[in-house]
Amino acid sequence: MEVHIFDQLGAAKARSMANHRLLWAARAVIALIGLVVSSPALAIRLDISHSGPSVVGEAHAFSASVPDAKGAVTYEWQFSETDPFQPGGEQMSHTYTAPGLYSVQVNATDSTGDSQSLFFRHLVHYPLTPSRPSSASSIVYDAHRNLVFSVNQDNDSVTVIDPEKLLKVGEVAVYRKPESLALTPEGKLWVVHQDDYAVAVIDPDHFTIERGFRLPYASQPVGVAMSPTGDAAYITLMAVGKLLKLDPKSGNVLAELDVGPKPRGLAVSADGRDVYVTRFVSPDNGGEVVKIDALAMKVVTRILLKLDTDSVDGDQKARGVPNFLFSVTLTPDGRQAWIPAKKDNILRGKLRDGQDITHDTIVRPLTSVIDLQAAQEIYEHRVDLDNRSMPMHVEFSPYGNFAILTLGFSNRIEVRDINRPTQVFSAIANVGKFPRASVLAPNARLFVQGSLSRDILVYDLKPMLERFDGSTPVQLAAIAAVSSEKVEAQVLTGKKIFHDASDERMDNEGYISCGSCHFEGIDDGRVYDFSTRGEGLRNTVALLGRRGLKQGRLNWTATLDEVQDFEHQMRDLFKGRGFLPDEVFHAAARDQPLGAPKAGLSPELDALAAYVSSLDHVNPSPFRNSDGSFTEDALAGRVIFERLGCDTCHGGPDLTDSARNLLHDVGTITPLSGKRAGEALLGFDTPTLLGVWETAPYLHDGSAPTLRDVLTSKNRDELHGAVSFLSALELDQLVAYVQQVDGDPPIRHLDFDQPAPPASSSGDGDSGIRCTVSNGHGSVDATAPSLLGLCALSALMGRRRGGARASGRRLKALSGRSE
Repeated sequence: MEVHIFDQLGAAKARSMANHRLLWAARAVIALIGLVVSSPALAIRLDISHSGPSVVGEAHAFSASVPDAKGAVTYEWQFSETDPFQPGGEQMSHTYTAPGLYSVQVNATDSTGDSQSLFFRHLVHYPLTPSRPSSASSIVYDAHRNLVFSVNQDNDSVTVIDPEKLLKVGEVAVYRKPESLALTPEGKLWVVHQDDYAVAVIDPDHFTIERGFRLPYASQPVGVAMSPTGDAAYITLMAVGKLLKLDPKSGNVLAELDVGPKPRGLAVSADGRDVYVTRFVSPDNGGEVVKIDALAMKVVTRILLKLDTDSVDGDQKARGVPNFLFSVTLTPDGRQAWIPAKKDNILRGKLRDGQDITHDTIVRPLTSVIDLQAAQEIYEHRVDLDNRSMPMHVEFSPYGNFAILTLGFSNRIEVRDINRPTQVFSAIANVGKFPRASVLAPNARLFVQGSLSRDILVYDLKPMLERFDGSTPVQLAAIAAVSSEKVEAQVLTGKKIFHDASDERMDNEGYISCGSCHFEGIDDGRVYDFSTRGEGLRNTVALLGRRGLKQGRLNWTATLDEVQDFEHQMRDLFKGRGFLPDEVFHAAARDQPLGAPKAGLSPELDALAAYVSSLDHVNPSPFRNSDGSFTEDALAGRVIFERLGCDTCHGGPDLTDSARNLLHDVGTITPLSGKRAGEALLGFDTPTLLGVWETAPYLHDGSAPTLRDVLTSKNRDELHGAVSFLSALELDQLVAYVQQVDGDPPIRHLDFDQPAPPASSSGDGDSGIRCTVSNGHGSVDATAPSLLGLCALSALMGRRRGGARASGRRLKALSGRSE
């Protein structure tokens, strides 16, 4: 890099070291905005060449010259702000022992005493890997075709962008809920679909689906990444806790590995030897990144992102457990991994440590940094972002010196110097709505996927990458991503509101939105202490399948009878202004639980309700057979379920009696359960069993780790079902049934699916006897001999429930609305 500077500041001559030190502080301030500064001297010109970045441990050449000097020129060099000046010549060599962005200063004086100073920044980095590590992402750059591809998760398409002309050049319709995409060594584009558990292989030259293939039934594939060596593709299956290794040409499965619950983020080292997978929902002791030996397909170690018990809760930091580990990205030198997440404060509350929960201490944004050589978190580099929400993705600059964080719920990009990660280097606000990820093209343009604003935002990062300019990058374009909108307008508006923490009506400091605990309607697996607001320990409830209020009131104690009542949460816990004017909120007892209706009073609250009501199905259970039918154990368990009278409360198509406005005491109330709307707690609302397979832990306080625990260790006096007379097999069958109830979602036929085989006729081993076994919300055909006994048992026992049905159960009618 060549730098030329002309002195126009007068005749003062800074000769002494003391003067140099005084001048340095002023120059450093200006240099932070990317300017080169000269010291007072006569009009001589000083040229510097330092040939771009240098590598740690390698000598690097610096050159200086004064073309218009008179006589001999003397030079002084300072290679970092902490080093002393040293005399030198036109050519200097210096070796840096650590990476970083260094401030370098050169002073030149000719024989007449005229002098000149030059101040610039020099980048030092570790050696880069021969090829760049790969990671799962929803937006990628195709170097071969010079194109950018971005998925539209809830519009079921992939958008194609020309990064030079900044134009949309295509949009490919794909299958349901595309989550991530990756380019194969042959240049094909793989798109992974969570809802259709399928991969579409796109021909990027013609923008068409060339072929496709299924992944395991209901497995929820989310992340896909190609090995940089080209020999394998990897896919995380969030519902079944597995990592798949596939042939990138054929799509054939080469190996699979159990990696633990809910794997999501995915990255592969440059040499293809190591694969890193994030556990999306964390246990209480910390977040987890699983390191896998790619060749042997075995777990090498589990890297803990520890529960923070050290921080002092305050307005800038708080304790908590890393959770919602969306992704993992490796630095270009292969030495670090960055994991964006949130931090849930499960240590705070009146019942836990005697302190009230507050909006800035309960849920905070977090990014963790792992030392890959040591396979452990660099805890002092953990980034606790202030007044922000939900980091979701990290992109790195070409030399790995800058980490570009996408903050989904803050509609924001933040740039961090990886050597000073706790400091913001640069930032971009108002980056569309719900940005999910970004990709940096070789032309130094950053492309950001605005998932709910339905656009690709483009920013010029050249000043930052070339001159280390920390000012806000210039926006070059906002490119519309979607041609035909699939989501109804009010629902889309509500989804934006649901996930937007930057709106002061939601949260006055930008920490929390509804999506912070219910990302796209799921639960975060956490138990919070809500005793501050008169409740107790409460397990986050999934919103999927509830259709808003169609199953009954919301919350464990049924204190919300319309989705618009979340206005209370926004005002009380989030400290937002709320979406209703104060005079409206405080009139007609609307500020009280179950007060006058709020529907129709705020377009934003009504849109929020429309979105929550659109969550009309749960995810299909991967515990079922591969054709979506119940297993034999589950069919037997259904009979036991009815025999025990479980369907008294968990009955009907939704497997709940919530709509009957009843509370139940099933023996789980403890001193930590708190109250209901400030009054005595007599019972809980009945949660639906649909989709319960993926909502552990269980019960209102999360005290049951598994469904078996609900029926056994947490079933005091068998108030939650008389199961003591069941055999171990029968208990297994009962659990199997509950794990598989999901509303019987039909399997969509995709264009590459084989035609379904015709129904088989009677033959060897088949008596030809067939019966239909109802599962309470549908039916499954059962063919003898395998299910003949079950059919008979169902006919015999189907309605025999007796006294066991209501054993030990107390019911209390809920109060209606206050007038």
